[in-house]
Amino acid sequence: MNLTSITKILVLITVIGLSACVTTSTGPFEGKKDLAKAEATHVQIGYRFFEKEDFQNAKKSLITALEINPRSAGAHLGLARVYERELEFDLAESHFKKAIRYNPESEYHFQYGAYLYNRGEYKGAYKQFNEVLENTVYVRRAQTFELQGFVAQQLEKEDVALNMFHRAIAVNPMLASSYVALARIYFEREDFVTGAIQYKGFVDLVRAKVTRQNASTVWLGLQLARATNDQDSFASLELQMKNQFADSPEYQEYIAWK
Repeated sequence: MNLTSITKILVLITVIGLSACVTTSTGPFEGKKDLAKAEATHVQIGYRFFEKEDFQNAKKSLITALEINPRSAGAHLGLARVYERELEFDLAESHFKKAIRYNPESEYHFQYGAYLYNRGEYKGAYKQFNEVLENTVYVRRAQTFELQGFVAQQLEKEDVALNMFHRAIAVNPMLASSYVALARIYFEREDFVTGAIQYKGFVDLVRAKVTRQNASTVWLGLQLARATNDQDSFASLELQMKNQFADSPEYQEYIAWK
């Protein structure tokens, strides 16, 4: 994720709410089990086509799944993502809502929240992510905290954003964007020592090769290093800015600032 502005996020769709295992026992419900298996298969095939950006065949497979089961949340989610990519936003919105209606599990709220986030519909995204965060065992909980932090910033809820970023890191200390966001908030509040501590968390991930510096993060680090009189960090970041980001707008800001 871009560390200086809200950008679109990519979310992998997965088969959710469909049985991954279908028994082979005979009986009065065997036909229903076969239909459920066929539905799941068509959804999986549709997702594979989606991943290959073969949207036409993805739609065919997902629509076939809906012909088997019109309440297939997985199929509706898949179609929502396809229509999102095809810029058919009204259709995407309709299928996201149907997916949630037929299966209100956290993943569906997360996917819809991510869609609204990408569309700049932050109030709606905020609501969806709050729904997700009520589930304390949800697998993307840390990422949801982080995204909710960025949404809160867009809604000018800075204290909420601060809390969300801290909680994101508490759940997953490998979230580089949350460290940078915290460092930036504390810098703007002129709490330079706390900002520098958060920035160090980001730098540790850079050194571990979990993430990389960019012009924006180096520029933030330079300002924090100057504010905290960290001459060693300043010299290192200054050299990095000159060698790697001399063509960036941040470098011009740095030259004017210096």
